[in-house]
Amino acid sequence: MLRLAERWIPCAFVVLASAWLASTTAGMGDWDSDAYPAVHALASGQIGAYLEATPMMGPFATLVQAPFLALSGATDLGAYRWASFPCLLAAGLLGLYLASIARGRGAPRLTQAVLAVVCLVNPLTLEALEKGHPEEVLTAALAIGAIASSAEDRRWRAAILLGLAVASKQWAVIAVLPVLMALPGGRLRTGAAAAAVAALLILPGFAVAPGSFLGVHEQAADTGRVVTPWSVWYPAASSVTETYEVDGRRLVAQLEEAPPLAGSLSHPLIVLLALALPTALALQRGRIGISGSEAMALFALLALLRCALDPVDNLYYHEPLLLALVGWDAFSPRAAPFRSLAGVAVALVFWRAWHDIPDPAAFNTAYLAFAVALAGVLTHLFWSRSHGQAFQSGEYSPKAAPISGIKEMGSRSM
Repeated sequence: MLRLAERWIPCAFVVLASAWLASTTAGMGDWDSDAYPAVHALASGQIGAYLEATPMMGPFATLVQAPFLALSGATDLGAYRWASFPCLLAAGLLGLYLASIARGRGAPRLTQAVLAVVCLVNPLTLEALEKGHPEEVLTAALAIGAIASSAEDRRWRAAILLGLAVASKQWAVIAVLPVLMALPGGRLRTGAAAAAVAALLILPGFAVAPGSFLGVHEQAADTGRVVTPWSVWYPAASSVTETYEVDGRRLVAQLEEAPPLAGSLSHPLIVLLALALPTALALQRGRIGISGSEAMALFALLALLRCALDPVDNLYYHEPLLLALVGWDAFSPRAAPFRSLAGVAVALVFWRAWHDIPDPAAFNTAYLAFAVALAGVLTHLFWSRSHGQAFQSGEYSPKAAPISGIKEMGSRSM
């Protein structure tokens, strides 16, 4: 009975905390104009309209939100709160999973509690809710869960979670190589299974409305020239004045525009780096496999680059980076969860500064200094000669196939 209570009481707390966070959301951001048409169509049983609606988020994120919207019968802000709940719940369950991994590696209860809480309650989650993008929290939780499952050699779980992450938001492709490299074996089969899961969810929308589907993904690939102070492109931007007509009113906005090629090249560059850096790491070491803590650190680096190189970067884009730091702590239980706490502290500083920003250029300088410093530390950990000591944590390190033995990658069953 006691063991049963220890298992279910934390789950109950996560459910209640997720519901409470969702209920305190004060605004919908751009959820009503982006995701709501698809989610509402599915919740209403209008399958054709759902497949034709192509929001920026992937189909799995709408599939997760729609049942809760249907059960609630709510509209406007109430609908958004109900739709946000399952996304928050995913982050809370990830926290319990990472806490269990840390417990299995000897972490004290306080460390386990910190990992579980930080996954759900942090400034980046609140920012994602405020901006109308709870799917960012969902996708980050799925991606980190996939990496953790790979490190524990849970291949089917890793494949399903990775496929669901890619089918939730396009940026999740940066998690593919960290997930596969953390596996002890069976990488080709796991990758194929993940691709099948993603395709099963994505292709129906393409089949029904290929024009809209391609248009949305083209828009996702090319951000245009607008740039925010969170981006490395901001120092090269120039100010322009744009005029809009909204509900018969003439609005004037001052925008910053990046160089002409920044919008079209930034996202392909992010994907290229997500392929090139893990490949370079494997070649440098002469092996494919990495440990769980290394996989989390690698994903943290790729998530950071994804944020900084995107012209339209946002604070909530850093949610995957923070959760990767939590995952890193879960696989390195000998020390206190300093990475998680430091990540929350830095996020809190930028969160407060962003809501009262007096000088965008100074803010951009501060952000770039942080991004360059963190990227430098992570890169040094991987490519220094003492990289083995940097990630030592007593965890199981997979006996990975050497680069020359590619056939061994799919030799073990999932």
